[in-house]
Amino acid sequence: MPKGLLTVVGSLDISQFWPATKGNNSSDGDTVHLKVDPNTSFLHSASPSAKPKLTKVYAGAYVIDHGLRKRVVTSKSEIKIRLQGIDTPELHYPVIAKWDPSKKGMAAEFRQAYGASAANALHAYLKTLLTGPETFLHATFVTRIDSAADAIDSHGRFVGDIVIGTTASKSINTWLVENGWAYPLFYDSMTADEINTLLTAWKAGKLLASRPGKAFQKPYQPFDPSVTVKNAKLPDRGKLNYPKIFRRQATFWAGVPGPLPGSQFATLLTKGAKGKSDRAYPLPYFLSKVNKLDPKKRIDLSTRIGAQGQTKFEPPDLVFKEDPSKLLNASGKEVTHW
Repeated sequence: MPKGLLTVVGSLDISQFWPATKGNNSSDGDTVHLKVDPNTSFLHSASPSAKPKLTKVYAGAYVIDHGLRKRVVTSKSEIKIRLQGIDTPELHYPVIAKWDPSKKGMAAEFRQAYGASAANALHAYLKTLLTGPETFLHATFVTRIDSAADAIDSHGRFVGDIVIGTTASKSINTWLVENGWAYPLFYDSMTADEINTLLTAWKAGKLLASRPGKAFQKPYQPFDPSVTVKNAKLPDRGKLNYPKIFRRQATFWAGVPGPLPGSQFATLLTKGAKGKSDRAYPLPYFLSKVNKLDPKKRIDLSTRIGAQGQTKFEPPDLVFKEDPSKLLNASGKEVTHW
């Protein structure tokens, strides 16, 4: 497991979250933009006892995402962060796929029940932490990694935890799960401690009424393309699929004629989503063998989906394979050191 630690200090504008910002430009419950200085914000420690050192490796660095160059530090001096280990209901999920001719011209971004509520809850929580009229909070991003590329996913997002205040404070990630606004979504790049922290939070969050944690349904919920961020309003309660399942569902729906019944969804998932491995370790195996994992022990997500599209697992039951990413510097060469 990784011994190093990347720390990024910056400022978080809480007005980025729905409903303070409306439409597709709003941040949802598990994606955050952090204002940084590419020359001074990034610190890396090679081990728990090592002194943090300034690194400028991310300045000008990029990944290739769907054929496009995507800089990991934007022209606005921001990094996009995918909160590690959690998944909130989708607020505006974009479908990037080949569309069936019968569905061309329809909305290309879709929302789930509680997608707006989760973003609103995070905005309201962060608002309580403000000490003045400004909308910015000092925030720290942290992630356990050894190589610089390990911090970045295939979409150019940093993946880790965000802490507001002191390093002893609870992360936003944990708060969202503990309060029932997010589900656990584990990947094999996580440490056992990171997973166990969220498992403890989930014990409380899954019991809270009128929250997505308790609204999760195992029976397949039909896809409704009319539900988008444009018609989002509160309250937005309802039954919902696990967000990872919903994302596959939205992609499959766009590519076929008709409504995509559960049986068709199950068939398409077995065939596999293009560019997605959807393989995972069962959680008990991962935690018992975290330092000596056998890739042959991974299972296909489709084996945990019933013939009618029903989900046959609980949100924390699987630890998914992390999609590989390749980080390139401003000259187009792969980043191999700090």
